[in-house]
Amino acid sequence: MAPRAAGSAGGNGKKLNALGRAWAGARGGGKNELDDDLAAWGIKTPERFKKAAQRPEVVVWPWNAEAFDVFRDCASQWRYLSPPMASPVALGIERSQLESTMRMLGVKDMRETLRKVQHIEAGALEVMKG
Repeated sequence: MAPRAAGSAGGNGKKLNALGRAWAGARGGGKNELDDDLAAWGIKTPERFKKAAQRPEVVVWPWNAEAFDVFRDCASQWRYLSPPMASPVALGIERSQLESTMRMLGVKDMRETLRKVQHIEAGALEVMKG
């Protein structure tokens, strides 16, 4: 899954959450409209189309690209809780690391970028926590 830039308008928290879920390895779990359309005509979906439908395309809108860059640069900076006799649980990205990364990248509006990164992080946590 390689994110790509898009050129049309409209970004919001849902798109950012979806980006985080895709980054964390989520698969499209929604309704497969191709199967429904083909079945309506009595056609069985070829396997190659089923495999392609399982890999969701991820779009990084231009106004979200800076936040995704910060998120991706902090990918190794997750804080985990390690309870005894249990698997570690992801809590989120270290905020101090986000701030220093934004400074190094020269982010002008750090507050807005942090808000966007938190949306991406929420989507990733949704997948990571199962």
